[in-house]
Amino acid sequence: MQPASLLARSGLSKDVRILIGAATTTWHADWPGLSAWVTAGQQQQLIRTALEETMLQCVLFCGFPRVITAFEQLNNAWPTDTAPSGGGLPEAEQMTAGSDLFGAIYGKNDATVRSMLKGCHQELHDFVLEAAYGRILTRPNLSGKTRELIAVALLAAQGQKRQFAGHARGAMHLGATRTELQEALVTAFPATPEAVDWWLTLVRRSV
Repeated sequence: MQPASLLARSGLSKDVRILIGAATTTWHADWPGLSAWVTAGQQQQLIRTALEETMLQCVLFCGFPRVITAFEQLNNAWPTDTAPSGGGLPEAEQMTAGSDLFGAIYGKNDATVRSMLKGCHQELHDFVLEAAYGRILTRPNLSGKTRELIAVALLAAQGQKRQFAGHARGAMHLGATRTELQEALVTAFPATPEAVDWWLTLVRRSV
């Protein structure tokens, strides 16, 4: 489905839908699709920084190789004279901000999730708190709610049920509505409404 058809839907801001479209096409390595979402962003007068931030967040969900190619697609479709840089919190603030955001997303399950990560590997726990949350997800150019809606769409596209449920709760902790969650899923699965319905059942169970 072309971006224009999805952007005609209500229930989710056009800017956020574009970012979700860009993220999920990055996961699928659908480079023509990503270029179409970048073009839609230009047409909607989206700030380019929002797409840059989405690509940086995609490192956490899609891996470096896909994101390097995604930045190449972004630069081809929407060139800039100066390579972007900076934009994060001061280094001294990152760890505290990341820990606070982690707690806001996971709520009463905060300690359980931290323990689970340590049980996998201490280095994994430290990377998630320090790099993922402290360095990337606290970057101020996208709101926490927007980042969680992007995460929800990506995790559903990847078939990650447990993480999806956690981040669906997190999105709502940060102010997302059920309609916004539904529309994030519609953007991730534009041709398969049955998939949208199935993932929504996990949202109902997880709240």
